[in-house]
Amino acid sequence: MKRNRTRLIQLMIILLIAAVIFILKNQLPQFLIQKPNQLFSSLKKEQIREMLLTNDKIIQLYKKDKLWYFKKDNNEFRADEERINKIVNGIVNLIKGDVVSNNKNKHKELGIDRQKIEVKTKGKSYVFYIGNSSGIAKNYIRIGDENEVFTAEGFDEAFTSDDYRDLLVRLINDETKVTLIDIGYNDILTTLLKQKSDWKIGNKTAKKDRVDFFINDLKTLKATDILPKETNLPAVVPDSIKIKEGSQEKSVEFYQQDENNYFAKASTSEFIFQIPAAYVASLKKEEKDFIE
Repeated sequence: MKRNRTRLIQLMIILLIAAVIFILKNQLPQFLIQKPNQLFSSLKKEQIREMLLTNDKIIQLYKKDKLWYFKKDNNEFRADEERINKIVNGIVNLIKGDVVSNNKNKHKELGIDRQKIEVKTKGKSYVFYIGNSSGIAKNYIRIGDENEVFTAEGFDEAFTSDDYRDLLVRLINDETKVTLIDIGYNDILTTLLKQKSDWKIGNKTAKKDRVDFFINDLKTLKATDILPKETNLPAVVPDSIKIKEGSQEKSVEFYQQDENNYFAKASTSEFIFQIPAAYVASLKKEEKDFIE
C-alpha cells in the first residue's frame, strides 16, 4: 500500500513536470521575443535638461524648475511643452526602423549631415542627426559619428519652425477651481458666479455646458505672437475679463490693434499677446449667451 502511494506521488510529480515543460515550451517563445530595438532604454525623460537644435541657426531649449524655456531676442519665454515632449519621447523611446544606408557619402543626400539635435543630461550628451522625411511621421536618423542611417518616428515637427515659444495666454490653470468670471465689453458687464455646482447670473441659472465651453476657450486661448511689455496700447477703454480661480484673481484686457488683431494684456504675464480678432469676438459673451 505504501509502495503504491509512493508510486502515485512520483507519477504525479512526473506529470506535473511534464505539464510545466509543455507550458514553457509553448509560452516561453512569447516571452523571449525581443521587444523592438529601443536604443536608449536607460535614458529617462526627467534626466534631459537641455536640447540644442541645429539647422540654419541654433535653438536652445532648457529646463528650469521642471519647466521648459526658450530665448528669443534676449527675452526668456515659456517653451511649447507639447512640441518638446514629442521630441523627448521620440528620443527616450527611439526604435531603430529600417536601415537605409551605411554610406557616409549619402549623408547629405539624406539630410543627416548638418541638421541635428543635441540632448544634454547632467553628465552626458547625445547627438542625433535628423534627416529628410522618409514617409508619414518618419525621418532618417543618424546617431553621433555613426555612418548607419535608419528610419524612426517622433521628429517630424522638430524643425518645422524655429519659434518654440509657448503662445498660450494661460489665463486658467485648473478650470475646476474657477468660481467667478466677469465679462465686460461695450458697457455690458456679465458676472458668472459659481454656487455649489451651478453657475448663476444674478438669480438665473446658466447652462453648464455653455459655461464649460467658455472656460475652456479661456484656458486654451492662444496668441499668434508675443510682444514686449513696452508695446504701445491704443488709448481706448479695453474689453476685459476677470477670473477668480481658487484664491487667485486674474484679468485680461483686450485692445483692438486693427480689424484682424487685438493686443491682450494679462495679469498672468509680463508680455503683451497678439490675439486674432475672431478669438476675441468669441469671448464677447453676455447673459443671453449662457441662459437662452
